[in-house]
Amino acid sequence: MTDERIFAYLLGELPEEEAERFEEECFAGEDWPDQIRPAEDDLIDAYLRGELAPEQRQHFEQNYLTTEARVKRVAMAAGLLRYINTRGAEEKSAPAREEPTWIKSFIAFWGGRNWALRAGLAVGVAAVILGGVWLFRARTRSPRVVATLTLTINAGDNRAEGAQPEMVKLPPGAEALRVILKLPGHAAAAAYRVELLNEGGEASTPRVVGHDAESVTVEIPAAQLTHGEYALRLFAVRPDGAEERIRGVYLFSVE
Repeated sequence: MTDERIFAYLLGELPEEEAERFEEECFAGEDWPDQIRPAEDDLIDAYLRGELAPEQRQHFEQNYLTTEARVKRVAMAAGLLRYINTRGAEEKSAPAREEPTWIKSFIAFWGGRNWALRAGLAVGVAAVILGGVWLFRARTRSPRVVATLTLTINAGDNRAEGAQPEMVKLPPGAEALRVILKLPGHAAAAAYRVELLNEGGEASTPRVVGHDAESVTVEIPAAQLTHGEYALRLFAVRPDGAEERIRGVYLFSVE
């Protein structure tokens, strides 16, 4: 099990079948935390130091920072790195040495603090560990099933006449439909809002889970989708909070 493969899994870059095989390999071996944890530490360290490629950084934020435990772990690592960097600035005359990773810095930091501070840190570490145990148990119970659909926009403010909606069939047990909306060339914005319309004209607002210069990704709970046609309308959100409707609709149909 290479660090590159672990990175790809943590960043959500493995194909679904390969990700499932990875999880099976991990849970089948008793020493899987000893293999994954150091690689995960290195990935967090690279993210905090700005050493990830732009696409990896985006995947880290969208696919890795998905649980409270992971967010806390990265926040703790960031705090420790800030402390180490501050101390390093105060000790410019010290001999040059290998730059430690955040986990090595944590060990050195832990050993040099007074008992009250160590006790406070112990509480935070315990919370992260408990969060990790919860995540492990959640993964062993059942993997999250998400169907994926990619749509391009149809011209017109309403359902375009003659346009054929993309067909999608939700697999058994699917929790959500993840829809990737390809952006028109002029539609880049800092943030977006998406509106879902069913055949009866009823509207809801699915959650935007990510966007880049080419697309916006939303997740629609499977419980909200029954057989029939749907339309998605896209709104660009300006920095002042004002919204601008992007002309056109994205059409799909649930079998």
